[in-house]
Amino acid sequence: MIPVELNDTTVFTFENLSRFPEITHFISTREGGISEKKFDSLNTGFHVGDDNFRVSQNRRILADSLGVDLGKFTFANQCHSANVAIVDSSGQGRGAFDKTDALPNTDGMVTSVPGICLGVQVADCVPILLYDPDKKVIAALHAGWKGTIRKIAWEAVSKMLNHYGSRADNIYAGLGPSNGPCCYEVGDDVYREALKAFGSVKEIILPARQKGKYIFDQWKANFRLLTEAGVKPNHIETAEICTQCRHEQFFSNRALEGVSGRFMAGIMLKKVRH
Repeated sequence: MIPVELNDTTVFTFENLSRFPEITHFISTREGGISEKKFDSLNTGFHVGDDNFRVSQNRRILADSLGVDLGKFTFANQCHSANVAIVDSSGQGRGAFDKTDALPNTDGMVTSVPGICLGVQVADCVPILLYDPDKKVIAALHAGWKGTIRKIAWEAVSKMLNHYGSRADNIYAGLGPSNGPCCYEVGDDVYREALKAFGSVKEIILPARQKGKYIFDQWKANFRLLTEAGVKPNHIETAEICTQCRHEQFFSNRALEGVSGRFMAGIMLKKVRH
């Protein structure tokens, strides 16, 4: 990923997606907002216990820095599912100013409509951005361990193929900062669910030091899902940044002991000017 200094904050972009001038995409950080304590400072999540006014201002700071009207952002009420919504022009701005207006029960969004910025919020889960430069289709996904095991990445690629006529080998993917294989310890329940979902958990789940605990590699799991869906391995970029290790820069729910802000991953097709 590439750091980009904006007026009021720093965002990161993926090298592979940055090749395409017709899209705007970003991963935000904790820097440049007005929230306090464990929400310090650019928290974009209404649902985590922060002051709503501060969250609204943080979203405006980020949107203004990107040069994108906040009213063009679309958010979902994320629920750790594999539900992927097709977003048309009527979905523009859903959840931007009020969480009750966000797309319900959704963890992934796909659109081909220019001027809609799809945004997911994370603090250890994997944010995934997808782009098909041939059909001009974008997607943003929130993939925690539940969403990963429920195969949200595969589901999003399937939506792009079936609804928009994309070809999987034309799709590019970016996997953003999240809890990494250095830190992401899980229990027997996750091991059992992963085994059921993937068949083989080789390289995805490794034994941890503590008996009955395991290390879940979210990066390799989602990489596998994308390649099994037909995305070329060399089209997938993984940030390999662990949010738990770098919680001063990116929000981490685990590092902040369950009370944490959220950073954002977003992607938008630019409107063509005639």
